Amino acid sequence: MELRICPRIFVINTFFAGIVLLSSTFSLAHNPAGGDLADDPAVAAQLQSGQGKPAQLEGKLEIIHQDFKDGHGRFVFTLKQADGTRVPLKFAKHPPTHLLTGDHVRANGQLLGGSLLLYSGSANVTRTGGGSPPPPSIPVPNTFGAQSVLVILVNFQDDPVQPYTLADAQNAFFGSVNNFFSENSYQQTSVTGAVVGWYTIPDSVATCDMYQIATDAKSAAVAASVNLSNYTRYVYAYPNNSTCGFAGSSDVGGNPSESWINGTTGPGGLSLDIHVIAHELGHAFGLWHSHLLDCGTTATICSNGNIVEYGDLLDTMGTPQTASAHYNAYQKERLGWLNYAASPSIQTVTASGTYTINPYELGGPGPNALKVLKSTDSTTGAKTWYYLEARQALGFDAFLTDSTYYTQNETTGVLFHTGTDGDSNSSYLLDMTPATKTYYAWFDPSLVVGQSFQDSGAGVTFAPTAVSGNGATVQITMNNGPVCTAANPSVTLSPSQSLSAISGTVVSFTATVTDHDSSGCPAATFNLGATLPSGWTGVWSAAGLSLSPGKSGSATLNVTSPAGTADGSYNLGVSATNASSSSYSGSAAASYVISTPGALSVSLWTDQSTYLPGQTVTIRVGLLSGTSPDVGARVTVNVMSPAIKTTALSGTTGSNGVASLSYKLSRHAVPGTYQAQFGTSVTGAASVAGASASFTVQ
Repeated sequence: MELRICPRIFVINTFFAGIVLLSSTFSLAHNPAGGDLADDPAVAAQLQSGQGKPAQLEGKLEIIHQDFKDGHGRFVFTLKQADGTRVPLKFAKHPPTHLLTGDHVRANGQLLGGSLLLYSGSANVTRTGGGSPPPPSIPVPNTFGAQSVLVILVNFQDDPVQPYTLADAQNAFFGSVNNFFSENSYQQTSVTGAVVGWYTIPDSVATCDMYQIATDAKSAAVAASVNLSNYTRYVYAYPNNSTCGFAGSSDVGGNPSESWINGTTGPGGLSLDIHVIAHELGHAFGLWHSHLLDCGTTATICSNGNIVEYGDLLDTMGTPQTASAHYNAYQKERLGWLNYAASPSIQTVTASGTYTINPYELGGPGPNALKVLKSTDSTTGAKTWYYLEARQALGFDAFLTDSTYYTQNETTGVLFHTGTDGDSNSSYLLDMTPATKTYYAWFDPSLVVGQSFQDSGAGVTFAPTAVSGNGATVQITMNNGPVCTAANPSVTLSPSQSLSAISGTVVSFTATVTDHDSSGCPAATFNLGATLPSGWTGVWSAAGLSLSPGKSGSATLNVTSPAGTADGSYNLGVSATNASSSSYSGSAAASYVISTPGALSVSLWTDQSTYLPGQTVTIRVGLLSGTSPDVGARVTVNVMSPAIKTTALSGTTGSNGVASLSYKLSRHAVPGTYQAQFGTSVTGAASVAGASASFTVQ
């Protein structure tokens, strides 16, 4: 793949000093990553030549992104083995964008020059110990609640300057940056913690060993009595180190995560650039970059085009102007801040109609975005979606009123992104006005009222009908392939009536849900619920089921009644509700039967009182629970001969509560009195009992 600066790319002022919007020519069909993750022909050639030694390594995956001040970025993949050794990973194509820092993996490749060369991240790197990655409906981990951040300020032994104070850093991280994450997450996530330092570490400003800086910074903090275990995210901030080159760098995911802030200054000479911090912590949360897809001046979507690595001018994971912008809907969905649990929703559109979008920056139930299927990969089954937003100049998006860069099209139209399930690096801003690529290039990307956009391949047409400070309405027409008709799912519950159980017993019920949506609908997730008597508990084996039209799936509900609940039959219910549209749901009911068994009475007898050697003794055990036969009880009888030899016999009671056992006497059986002793562990009975009988051998 050729990395080049295309003629329409221009220099803009942003969080990287003099950053250039870089693009790379790519084919969506063959290299969906693009940008920083372009294919590497050199690695492919080395693999094909067989220069390396075949190897299979295991360890913790580390993914670090470095955002350089000259406008380009670089992903660094390493495998940290159990002994602490780090092995660089180099991929011929498709680095593993479905994984995060901290995942334990097995990598198959060729060792050459200290690095492990691999053909493909998706084919040659697999998770170990943790199973498969979570499905797209589940967010990346560690994104909710108070994020405990330790900011360690360090300088170098040959450059011990302190360009800003602890108070400056405190205000930046736990003031401005905390406000950014709180607003972006709709008050679901915050940034708390401490700033410590300045510490002078035994490193030179003439070198840039990120891992050593991190090690020495943590050592200095520990020496100053800082408890590192109190924090889940570490940030190392230091004066400008030109050898490093990057403005900021960070793990992609990880717990704890690590980020590096390299002497960046904000607008007006402020001591710390809030945008750099929010960008790097976005990586630490598990986000990759927000790109732009450039299809030239005549098309919005294309199979071959330019990926602009930092091209999303309306997202902090891209390159917004003058301030930190909200993460886009695809990115927020990955974080769980949209379309998960109590978060504002994203409405998945599966049928023609007029749909409303709330202002993107505001909380509430939503929908804060629309989601429409664009395509499904025929090989992997991965789905690519359109995400529609209605941005307004609110909160951290207030910069959209800056006419120096923005044309107000962003707040008077509907913004489009695409994203692909399972590919963390697939966020693309689309340009709905490709013909206006002048100096302002992509500063007017929205689709406004009076315009329409058609994707004939997906069979969908979009046309905004109204946009205001209250949100937007969009007419969406589906005109390709079967129409999606949603329907209520069916639910069955087995058993419909449980076997009799003692109060306080766990009884399991299996709920089976069938998706009755038409074949033109995408797979749906059905959230499971239970209605139980007051004070009872129920635990699901799964919170929901993802089903394609016509398919069924099951989950187990383990129900426990309170100890001491009176005997009787108690009703319980289960429900399955379509997560995208709560209008579609199904339910089923069953009974939990409590029956406290009566006292156990037992009897033991033989079919004769006297036997001859060689005969068979029939021993019967009768069990009654109250006045009812105790059916299915396991019994054990020990027969002791006059020679004090014991033989154990076992059996199970039948429908009459009687177990019949056989004791074969040998032809040389010792004459005398034999004792049959009975002890039992009874299913369904309230107590354990015993009995005995004797017989004589002549």
